[in-house]
Amino acid sequence: MTAPSRIYWAVGLTREMPDRTDQAPLIEERLGRYLNELASSDTQVDIGWQAHTTSVISSPYLGAVNDLHMIDSLVRAEHDGYDAVIVGPHWDPGLWLARQRLTVPVIGPGESAMMLASAIGTRYAVLTVNVRYVPHIENAIDRYGFRAHAIERPVRPFGMTYENFVACLEGGDDTFLREFERSALEVIEDGADVVIAGGQLFGPVFQQWKFHTIADTGVPVIDVGGAAVKVAEAMISMRRAVGLAPSQSVISPFRHDPPELGEAARASLA
Repeated sequence: MTAPSRIYWAVGLTREMPDRTDQAPLIEERLGRYLNELASSDTQVDIGWQAHTTSVISSPYLGAVNDLHMIDSLVRAEHDGYDAVIVGPHWDPGLWLARQRLTVPVIGPGESAMMLASAIGTRYAVLTVNVRYVPHIENAIDRYGFRAHAIERPVRPFGMTYENFVACLEGGDDTFLREFERSALEVIEDGADVVIAGGQLFGPVFQQWKFHTIADTGVPVIDVGGAAVKVAEAMISMRRAVGLAPSQSVISPFRHDPPELGEAARASLA
């Protein structure tokens, strides 16, 4: 019998979602419903809101501070017995730092989506929600070595607002999807045969509206959050079955420091 799995998903923001929306309770409820449909029956996925956030996560400095808050929540999740953790938002901030610090699998939504895109197509593009996120995602593409699988100018913003996102989530207005589709058709024209949706909370909307391909093109849409959950489940299974874990080579960026050094460094930030 397969042992139950627990996955902690760090959204990277406080539940108040400052400067974004006051509809976090709705988003959380729909995200939970989506994850219940997506994850295996023996997998529990918990949404982790941060205790503190700088909110401006696209800023190099403010984003780095936010990453430290997020990584601390991941360390606590490992201590609490979670089998894997997911970083957020969708361009995987703090992923390599967290992967080096923790011993459980640490999953990046962006990395997971790019791996899947490379398995089901030949050229992908990422549609994101803010032009300031573009360089972060392009840097991630290069770090992961996925540039060869992407189109020219692989990351582009589309006309998303939290107002049209929430309206679409409520089921009354599909402006969010129409804006996404309009930009998707542009990247398809430029050679993309897979489109990655660069937003960690988009899965419930896509599921609710059955929006899984771009109309009349056959081009699939990958939800980064859903990709991360399924990769997390796979990594948990592989770890349990064959002990698969990040490389501990002396040249690996994921080689773990002695635990006492990690705890001392963490305590110095309190």
